[in-house]
Amino acid sequence: MVDQSLDEQARDAVLKAIIKSAPTVGNSPAGVRDLAEAYALLERDLVPDAGVAKNST
Repeated sequence: MVDQSLDEQARDAVLKAIIKSAPTVGNSPAGVRDLAEAYALLERDLVPDAGVAKNST
C-alpha cells in the first residue's frame, strides 16, 4: 500500500505542476506539446518521445 500511496502522491504533484505551468506556456507549440506529453505519460497513454520529430541539423 505504501507504493500505491507514493504513486498517487507523485501523480498528483505532476498534475499540479502541469496545471500551474499551463498559463505560462500560452500558445507556444513546444510548450503545449510538452504539457500534453507530460499528461499522457501521467495517464500512461504515451511512450516518452513517441512520434516526436527530432531536428537533424
